[in-house]
Amino acid sequence: MLEYLKIFLLLVTCIIILLTLSRLNTKNITRGVQGFLLSSLVLTIFLAIVIKIKPHHFLRNNFSISNLITYTFYFLLVGLYFIKNYKTIFQHKYLLIIITFMLFGLANALDLLSDGKLITLGNNEIVEDILHNLGIVSWLLFFADYSKRIKIKYL
Repeated sequence: MLEYLKIFLLLVTCIIILLTLSRLNTKNITRGVQGFLLSSLVLTIFLAIVIKIKPHHFLRNNFSISNLITYTFYFLLVGLYFIKNYKTIFQHKYLLIIITFMLFGLANALDLLSDGKLITLGNNEIVEDILHNLGIVSWLLFFADYSKRIKIKYL
């Protein structure tokens, strides 16, 4: 149930980003804003794929690739996104993005620690899902706010 909510919220975020891109006047928009929105769209789609397909489970079960390696790859992708777009992020309500990254990080840390049997919670998957959902909600709120602000600036 929570998995479908995550996918739905990520799809809503994609729609917000796409509508923002389509409504902006391309003559006035800077490359930075357009690049930020496009890379955010790609990252949002990537998050939806990771949530739906769960490649870290597939790689662990079928190829004995540790979740730590897979999560390191995820971290590098998000880190590259952050480094590439830090100026744009810090010009807006960046606290929501920081909250998003922290919640996703906590969910991933919980997954890694529970897989390694360092933490045993009876309902760790539910806690992970709740952390992911809260992170996705703050991601969605950031882009809703960003869309509103950017439309005012460029329209």
